[in-house]
Amino acid sequence: MIIKVFLLWIKKLKANCLKLTAIFFISFYSFAQKMSLEQCLDYANKQNFEIKQTELRIKQAENTLNQSKKAIFPSISGSFSQGLNSGRSIDPFSNDFIQRNISSNSFGTNANLTLFNGFTLKNQILQNQYNAQSSEWELKQKKNELRNRITLAYMQVLMNQELSKIASEQVLQIQLQYKRLQELVYEGAKAKIDLIDIEAQLATAEFDALNTKNNIAVSKLDLAQLMSFTDYTSLAIEELKSIDKNIALNENYLNEFTQDITNQPIIKSLALKSASSKMGVKLAEASKYPNVSLNWGLSSGYSSAANQEYTYLKQLGTNFNQGFRIGLNIPIYDNGQIKGRIINAQINHQIAESQIYQSKYQLMQEINQAFLALKIAQEKSFSASKQFMAQQRAYHSAKERYAEGLLHSIELNTFRLNFEKANSSLIQSKYEFLFRKILLDYFKL
Repeated sequence: MIIKVFLLWIKKLKANCLKLTAIFFISFYSFAQKMSLEQCLDYANKQNFEIKQTELRIKQAENTLNQSKKAIFPSISGSFSQGLNSGRSIDPFSNDFIQRNISSNSFGTNANLTLFNGFTLKNQILQNQYNAQSSEWELKQKKNELRNRITLAYMQVLMNQELSKIASEQVLQIQLQYKRLQELVYEGAKAKIDLIDIEAQLATAEFDALNTKNNIAVSKLDLAQLMSFTDYTSLAIEELKSIDKNIALNENYLNEFTQDITNQPIIKSLALKSASSKMGVKLAEASKYPNVSLNWGLSSGYSSAANQEYTYLKQLGTNFNQGFRIGLNIPIYDNGQIKGRIINAQINHQIAESQIYQSKYQLMQEINQAFLALKIAQEKSFSASKQFMAQQRAYHSAKERYAEGLLHSIELNTFRLNFEKANSSLIQSKYEFLFRKILLDYFKL
């Protein structure tokens, strides 16, 4: 009986362990699900604080635009007052002094409409419209800058992962070589001092493997911080598709990126800011023109001093009045303030125009630099491939000579290090070319 209970307990424990294992693997998969570069960019655009702040500035600019559009309509206000006088007061109907308590109230409504103010309202709407559109292009530029940084960090993670994989493979190879050498030493075919050399090589390889593993963690942390991703340890990314390195990098290829740079977000944003500053000049000039406004009002009132002769409603009807007023304000002399504002607005417009030319020049330089960097990366990639093939053949040949006893372990290690260096250079050149190609393609709209 005791044995049966024990077996049932073991069976339940085994089932629970299987459930926990399944839950663990499901949770691990959900955390470690790989993200593509596009998914990383989408996540960053939603979570990045600078992007969120720019989006809020867009909403602020749109709200300012709506306010300026509503400013063309008349403003209407209402008023009500309640008064109580005691002691000696003036009868509001006979204008005689009376000695009694008087309560009174009044009602009124007023409307004001600007008929002409030097087209300030119209130009203000246009300026706010340019500002709102400029903010939208500025958001696109912010996303482009974030995209470039994330792409670089993404490439860095992939490169470190591949370098770590190679370093781990080298450790395994040296361990196998060490075990084989142990057997040869035991058989007396090799000297024991060779084991010391292999142990030193293994320690160095393990140290290099640890460094590459730490580099993965650091590069993942950098990528996670750019994305505003909370747990960088659970961040896993996908491999990128390979790109043909044999593309012809000539002037025709470069012209695809330089033929029309006015559609770039930075240029669009600055062009709209320039248009906004031009409206600023017109707004400053509007102060030179007269201001014409129309005012219309209704009012009525009640006083308890006349409540014996007139009822409340009759007083409101008797005291009802309405009036229209047209106001004209003509600037004559303002101590040179208007002229000063106009000059400042003109200077701001000139600054905005110069920023466009400066940004176009800088953008052309960035495209040329990106093209040159891609061309250099292509040449380095070709050279690294040749170097890798040569060092690979030399290393394989050295391993064969070492197996035949024609080569010392130190000499074999030299060939191995040269091969590892060539392999690392090949990987670095591959990802550098991939990054430069993607970075240049970003300029193509």
